[in-house]
Amino acid sequence: MNDLSHYGVAIALLCAAQPVLAVQSSPFAPPEEKLGRYVVDNGPGLDTGCSFRGQGPLIIQLTVPATMNPNELNADGTLKDPQKLIQNKVIGSQAKITFPTYDIDDQAVTDGTYAPEIDKIYFNGEYVKNLHGSNDTWVNDSFNIDISKVRFNQPNEIRIDIDQGNIGNEEYWCMAVDWVAIEYDSAAPYVLFHGINAQADTWDDASASGVLATMDSSGVLYTRFSTAANGSVADNAKDLKAKIAAFLKPLKAKKVNIIAHSKGGLDAQMVAKITDPAEFKVLSLSTLSTPHRGSVVADLQLMQRQAIDEYVNQGQDPNGYAQQFVSLSLAGWANRNFGAGPQPPGLNDLTTQAAVQAIIAGTRGNVPTTLTIGADAGPNCSRQPTDAEIDPLADEAPISYTYDGLRLAYQLICDFSSATQLSVTTEKTLFGLSSKYILTYSTVTKPMAEPNDIVVGIRSANPGWGTPVTNNQDTNHSEVKNGDNVQSLLDRTIKLR
Repeated sequence: MNDLSHYGVAIALLCAAQPVLAVQSSPFAPPEEKLGRYVVDNGPGLDTGCSFRGQGPLIIQLTVPATMNPNELNADGTLKDPQKLIQNKVIGSQAKITFPTYDIDDQAVTDGTYAPEIDKIYFNGEYVKNLHGSNDTWVNDSFNIDISKVRFNQPNEIRIDIDQGNIGNEEYWCMAVDWVAIEYDSAAPYVLFHGINAQADTWDDASASGVLATMDSSGVLYTRFSTAANGSVADNAKDLKAKIAAFLKPLKAKKVNIIAHSKGGLDAQMVAKITDPAEFKVLSLSTLSTPHRGSVVADLQLMQRQAIDEYVNQGQDPNGYAQQFVSLSLAGWANRNFGAGPQPPGLNDLTTQAAVQAIIAGTRGNVPTTLTIGADAGPNCSRQPTDAEIDPLADEAPISYTYDGLRLAYQLICDFSSATQLSVTTEKTLFGLSSKYILTYSTVTKPMAEPNDIVVGIRSANPGWGTPVTNNQDTNHSEVKNGDNVQSLLDRTIKLR
């Protein structure tokens, strides 16, 4: 649109009405925001009406959240090593900037006294190109920018210098911008889930050698949450779902990758079950020694706890002998006095019976992209594990006999697939004190020995759905959380979206 003074009063009257048209929204609706796509639709530099050079430059600011590890950013928000992130498939090499512009007369035919419209656009201070368009028309323009030029977690400046071909002369041309969007390919973020009787610090180097360093080195964005250490799968899933949604919201993301240890893999599958895809989707689930099909050790621990509780609740333990008994047995690793090892209600979800019901209910095996890793503590069911093979699990308990309990646990998983309580009986002697306490149960013997990591058998860790990645030899239930295993999972799950 030409400058009013150039054409005189008659044209001035006609053009005076044009700004009304210019400030209306363009016919191009801004795209929906999602991971890697962000929009600014109001604020300085936008919806200004048809602006002349003297009303400019138009300066628009667009903030882009970091969809990669914040450690990868320089102080100004640019990437420290863009090529590493591109090679690791954490981010694409370019970003596309899209913006509707109005009334760009760059192809105008003039009488030679003034130049056609030249509007120059800059991204973070660097010249990109001249704008192109049509008279009195909205055009959806765009340009590509190297990802290294984008500033994350802080504003990016889009500046438009208007009518640069006629500087020093009168103002001849005006233009407007409706909204600005940026879009680039990005890998979905990750969340680390802890197992039973644990918290988020289970991923620290002392408990999970090299895991956080591996996550950081990959460049992916990730976080870890603590939930109820011994909470049920159902309750933990509700908590984790809310925390994941809050984590994803500022990223505009609706997809997440989960890496989980032990019971955390069960929690994750319940999260997938109860989450509406419109909120977010579990894109991939990677499990480290998760008891997908349960553990006979949990069967026996829970059975013994329940039986002794029944006994105590009947008032048949006046001297506390029954409680001492359960503390000096396999269930001692999970007894309430020491507070070490798995506790109900989470322990209930680790049984083989709970696994059967969960599979029927569709809360196991329900994440299409599932990767699994199992482990064998070392003996391969040919002998008892040594103290060194049991460590560091034994360090979780304050008493040395836990070594023997864990050795027994290893052998139980080798031989039995499940155990079910049949009855609990007591025989009373004089003074009403029980002299005999009998727990009756049945077991299902495995057709062949199943190596395990003292807590979870290999066939439970690799349940028949998903993709088995590896079975670690000479690795116990805690040591399966390590940088090498996590790297193998990242190699298979980092993908640009």
